[in-house]
Amino acid sequence: FREGSALVSRRLPLMIAGLALGLIPGAVLAQWEAELKEQISFDEGCEVSFLSQVVEREVDGSLVIIAKVHCVDKRTFDAMRHDDYAPFEFKLCGQENVSAC
Repeated sequence: FREGSALVSRRLPLMIAGLALGLIPGAVLAQWEAELKEQISFDEGCEVSFLSQVVEREVDGSLVIIAKVHCVDKRTFDAMRHDDYAPFEFKLCGQENVSAC
């Protein structure tokens, strides 16, 4: 166990540098994620804390995105986009007529 801890402590700076430089897969935001964060900030005034329940599927040649967006102010939205070039649609969770949340 001690040897493993030493190995991790030696590699940690390299791992952090890799994340910062985007060398580790998943470290760079997907294009759609950056677009979603920008759009929900503009449309709903939501500063994104994190995303959950993310689904990415290719349907008929288009990337369909479904995600739950959690804002810093504790609001939660369902976000959906059916086409690569379409804007996201947002539904505020916690409203009476929203059953998806």
